Amino acid sequence: MAKQTIGLGSSANDNTGDTLRVGGDKVNDNFNEIYTALGNGSTLTVSASNPAVGQVLRYNGSTFLPSDYTNLTAALDVNGNSIVSSSNGSIAVATNGSGDLTLSAGGVTSIFKGTKAAPNAAESGTIIFPTSISYDNEYATLAGAPAVGTYRGYFFTVSGDDNPYVNMNITAGGVGNTQVKLLTERSSVNMLSDVDTTTTPPNNDQVLKWNSSSSKWLPADDAAGIGSINVFQSVAADTGSTTANSQTDTLTIAGGTNITTAVSGDTVTVNFSGTLTTTFAALTDTNTAGLTQGDGIYWSGSEWIPTPTTGPIIWYEIGAPVENASNDFLINGPGLPAGENRDPTLYVHRGFTYAFDNSVEGGGHPFRIQSTQGLSGTPYTTGQTGSISSILYWTVPFDAPSTLYYQCTPVSYTHLTLPTNREV
Repeated sequence: MAKQTIGLGSSANDNTGDTLRVGGDKVNDNFNEIYTALGNGSTLTVSASNPAVGQVLRYNGSTFLPSDYTNLTAALDVNGNSIVSSSNGSIAVATNGSGDLTLSAGGVTSIFKGTKAAPNAAESGTIIFPTSISYDNEYATLAGAPAVGTYRGYFFTVSGDDNPYVNMNITAGGVGNTQVKLLTERSSVNMLSDVDTTTTPPNNDQVLKWNSSSSKWLPADDAAGIGSINVFQSVAADTGSTTANSQTDTLTIAGGTNITTAVSGDTVTVNFSGTLTTTFAALTDTNTAGLTQGDGIYWSGSEWIPTPTTGPIIWYEIGAPVENASNDFLINGPGLPAGENRDPTLYVHRGFTYAFDNSVEGGGHPFRIQSTQGLSGTPYTTGQTGSISSILYWTVPFDAPSTLYYQCTPVSYTHLTLPTNREV
């Protein structure tokens, strides 16, 4: 309805204006229309109290109230529409503080990292694309590429140039910020700054050799026949090994004790400069003191020493049992079973030499051979050398009795038996 105005008449009280009823009706109609337009017909739903500059009226579900239009109260739905700037203006999407900007599409979220504080500062300005990116980074000319000092690390290609580029800062040689060509499988080795195959093009079968005067690798002839030479990379010895680590490395062949070495031409000679051992007695593990014609040698446990008599020698080890050390001998040797042999009967042969090693227990348990039994028995010493408390050597005489006895002189006895026939 159009606004209704109360007729006031031509002059006061001339009875030409609206009656009180008509005027009141117009007032009611006007208010009803306002309350209907700005409310629900009976109550206003618009409140403009205490507005701030730049605010707009926003409906909260029951009332329109002054509110900031910069804050969204729900997801922004632009279905069928676009966000477009006016007058060629830019569209800025900015987060608050160090917050990240995320873009989601098809269930994949890309993240533009904001400014991060320690310990995540390294993430600042990082863009995370969880999927592949397709882009065109080719420029018509090299000069058209982004400035190297501003976009270091920027990768791009140039139309008509077969090599890609990257903007980077080269510290070597003070080059600084520059656009560097990258090698590909289609590149030439001559692209390397320390290689020159252009000044002097290579010939067939040439190789690259280092030229110290130009500080470059240049084409040059290989050494004649070098490809057919067999060499040893490493040299090993009984202990240790060595590997050549340069073209000028030297292998030294050094002589040890009483050894000298000499090189003449292609021959290495190893000489013995000491004194050769030409006798058995000169060996370090032999003791030939008292050696006479016909003697043999035996191993004492630490050295080779002569047998005190001629003929074969049979060795017996003598000990004593721990639990009865003073009353029994433990004897082990040829013909006896393994284990504890307490005071066994021994059978000896005339003309043979026997060694009774009593070195362990001999100090308190002497081993004596007797012709009669008992502590007071008669010692039989014919053919014996050595010691009854250490090693007793006995070459059995051909006239020895058929039965003799061995005795611990402080305590008990047992016997050994000789065969009655004479051994020839």
